[in-house]
Amino acid sequence: MDPLETQVSESLRRWIAPIEPSPAFVRSLRSELVDAARRQRVQGHRARWWWLIGTAILGSVVSVSGLAAFLLLRRRARAQPRPV
Repeated sequence: MDPLETQVSESLRRWIAPIEPSPAFVRSLRSELVDAARRQRVQGHRARWWWLIGTAILGSVVSVSGLAAFLLLRRRARAQPRPV
């Protein structure tokens, strides 16, 4: 630490006394943090659920599209005359 930083740090220590938060503030902060953690957990669960639903829908669309393409190509192949 350079001398100026040391001087500023010491001055701040002399001028600003550390304070202890009130018990009510500590309880309130704890409650808010616990609630925020619960909300975040629920939101994460919901996000994973929607990803699962989205990928299932996408998989179904790809499967149906593949089946439709197969049937269309099969119909076209049968419609063309075969060389003898």
